[in-house]
Amino acid sequence: MKTFLKISIVLACTAFALLLSAGAWYFAVTANVRLESEKFLPAQKCAEIYDTDGNQTAEVSLFNEHRSVSVDDVPEFVKQAFISAEDRNFYKHNGLDYKGMVRAALKNLKARSFKQGASTISQQLVKNTQLSGEKTLQRKMKEIRLTRQLEKRYSKDEILEMYLNTIYFGHTCYGIAEAADFYFEKEVKDLTLPEGAMLAAVIRSPNNYSPFVDETACLRVRNNVLQAMYSLKKISEQEYESAKNQPLPKQAKSGVSSGNYIDAVCNELHSLPLFSPYKLRGAVRIYTYMDRETQKYAEELSTTADRSGKSLIVCDNKTGGVCAWFTTEGNVRRQPGSAIKPLAVYAPAIEENLISPCTPVCDEPTSFGNYTPGNYNDHYYGWVSARQALAQSLNIPAVRILNEVGTDKSTRYLQKMGLPIPEQDKNLSLALGGMTEGFTLPELAGAYMTLANGGLFNSAHFIRKIESEDGELLYTHEKENLRAFSPDTTTLVNEMLEEVVANGTAKKLKDLPFEVCAKTGTCGTEKGNTDAWTLAYTSAHTIGAWMGNADNTLTDITGGGLPCHYAKLLLQQLYSNGAPSPFTKDKNIVTKTLDRTSYEKEHVLRLASPAQPQGTTMEENFRSGNCPLETSSIYQRPAAKAELNLQNTTVIIRLCQTEYYAFEIKRANNGTIKTVFDGNSDGIFYDKNLKRGEKYLYTVRPYYTNDEGQRVYGEEISLPLVNIPKQTKTPPSDWWDR
Repeated sequence: MKTFLKISIVLACTAFALLLSAGAWYFAVTANVRLESEKFLPAQKCAEIYDTDGNQTAEVSLFNEHRSVSVDDVPEFVKQAFISAEDRNFYKHNGLDYKGMVRAALKNLKARSFKQGASTISQQLVKNTQLSGEKTLQRKMKEIRLTRQLEKRYSKDEILEMYLNTIYFGHTCYGIAEAADFYFEKEVKDLTLPEGAMLAAVIRSPNNYSPFVDETACLRVRNNVLQAMYSLKKISEQEYESAKNQPLPKQAKSGVSSGNYIDAVCNELHSLPLFSPYKLRGAVRIYTYMDRETQKYAEELSTTADRSGKSLIVCDNKTGGVCAWFTTEGNVRRQPGSAIKPLAVYAPAIEENLISPCTPVCDEPTSFGNYTPGNYNDHYYGWVSARQALAQSLNIPAVRILNEVGTDKSTRYLQKMGLPIPEQDKNLSLALGGMTEGFTLPELAGAYMTLANGGLFNSAHFIRKIESEDGELLYTHEKENLRAFSPDTTTLVNEMLEEVVANGTAKKLKDLPFEVCAKTGTCGTEKGNTDAWTLAYTSAHTIGAWMGNADNTLTDITGGGLPCHYAKLLLQQLYSNGAPSPFTKDKNIVTKTLDRTSYEKEHVLRLASPAQPQGTTMEENFRSGNCPLETSSIYQRPAAKAELNLQNTTVIIRLCQTEYYAFEIKRANNGTIKTVFDGNSDGIFYDKNLKRGEKYLYTVRPYYTNDEGQRVYGEEISLPLVNIPKQTKTPPSDWWDR
């Protein structure tokens, strides 16, 4: 008993000492912490925007004029939505949820990190407005001290009012008044139950739960808030059932038009995964990738032939940064037309080892179930290579290849390049760019940069980094470097898109003195076109040009016309002082010599035999793991057939395979052998005026001449012996008189 008592005393003393130490540490850490009431409202300061060289280009106000709302003007069910979602004991505690803090501490110890904070509404208000966002024990102690000061200085309703007026709702909306206006175009007093629940749900993670970012996730968390309100008896079952079936807002109200580079920077800022958005309430410096000279050139670029709106973009392949961006129509989302073919069809098919650039594809009218696509002007070319099909932007081959790849695989590749495809668009018309909404020009430019960067995807973006007024780094862009295609695949696709420039729909770029890849696209109906695209890239930059009208007004512009001309002008401007480096060829690309005859006659890829003449071969590039394996037998050893016929004193020999071989024909008669023919033949040999009563034996031997001038003979063919009959004597004319 005495031993137990001693142990208990020691443990009690130890615990007391630990408590004293912890208390002393707490007071030491928080000794100078004071609540600053002026921080409960966002500061209305401007953001300075800098170009890629560090020169200031603009000063803008990122946020709407801050508006506060009295807690008395907030509907009761809206207040209860936030309390049910964030702090159901708000009116019962003194600012701290001790049980929740203990649970969170135990979970953090188990996880060996600060994963949970058990923050009440009061703690959130303090954390968002008074402290930095880092997760440390010292900051947590300061938060606790400031929360206690907050609760002593303000009433619960005052705390709730300040909380609702400062909480971040995404899209640079701070406070419930701005959020109600942005999401619903309403005053706070007019919010409905499901609208209030949605706002209470969004604040958990604005970049993920905004209805304009992820509608499905937003609906789920909104209904979770409604469920919590119902379980706490804040709303009736009827109110719950009615509210959870209400739709979400469909379209955000935008404060900027994306009509120029600065507007695009502001739009991108809305969606950044910032560590703490509350740091943006003060003055910040935003550093972009804008190249001032290129931007000025793009803004002033026009021609007398302009007859629609346009968007132009220039991206740096290495960083993914947008060097220049200009649009007259806003950052509209449109169908890409044939500009999607390299991304959705040809690159996936090469990656899946289904085709190579030289693979023959049949271009003729074809139905795919209920889908019957057609070529432009209903013109068809028969058998063409995949390279030619892409260069001429033929539709039937593209649909055939996508049918082999499968829309599921194709859309997975597009997803990796930042081009998500909704379920209703996963069909074969995807090969031709037929889809419900389509993509923006920056999205397509980012996907094309994947081809320029050896298969690594990085989205096109405007902001390089953000600093606070005192120089603290708030955000820096990190490249995604997501592998979409293998480097050898993109090498082959680049070669195909160079052919589009050399002999295809982007031939306006043909005379540029450096390597460039491009693809065009046009969308419209028989009444006119709605969208015209050109996407072009070098080893250093990716260029995009779109022409059309935001209201879908028709035009006669095609992708290979004005958009291609604009792409050329932008490329000339970029490289006025020097050309970009050539594209690199991946080490896994191999060159094979193919038999041209098998390719042209049978539409089959076969390797040429070792000694085959150059005129009968063709060289093509392949991925090392997807080369033809069969060798053509045509020139391994010539093999032919011959038939012999006799007409009076003329021997007729019919020859086959004359398009491949020359022939040597010999005739044996009375022990003498003579070559009667040697060379190329049209298929028939005549040996005339043979002697009657004589016997002749013919042999035929096919051959070809190799590149060294040597004859390569095939097997000698012996033909049947020919016996020329003697001529019978003609009876005298008066034989009947005898």
